[in-house]
Amino acid sequence: MAISERRYAAEFVDQEGTIVKFDDIRCMIRYVRDRDLREKAAAYFVTDYDKRIWLPAEKSYYVKSKELHSPMASGLVAFQEKTKAEEFSIKFHAEVLNFQDLWKI
Repeated sequence: MAISERRYAAEFVDQEGTIVKFDDIRCMIRYVRDRDLREKAAAYFVTDYDKRIWLPAEKSYYVKSKELHSPMASGLVAFQEKTKAEEFSIKFHAEVLNFQDLWKI
């Protein structure tokens, strides 16, 4: 998939080294869940919304809001620092989530 806006991007790497890129974090979660690939995952990466750098998804903080306009309309963004995510969540009337929370939404 082409990445239209890097600040929303995500990436899944399986144990065989196959890399699948997504232009929305939620799309990665759906892809893995719909194909029952969680046990085959080697790594997940997301892009920090502000810094636009790749981060380990499990160590990132997330904000989901209907007020955010991500490429595939999930309204989901990631941050490296919890304080940045908390500030952003106040601005967009949302809560801060962790990686495990994403599998429930």
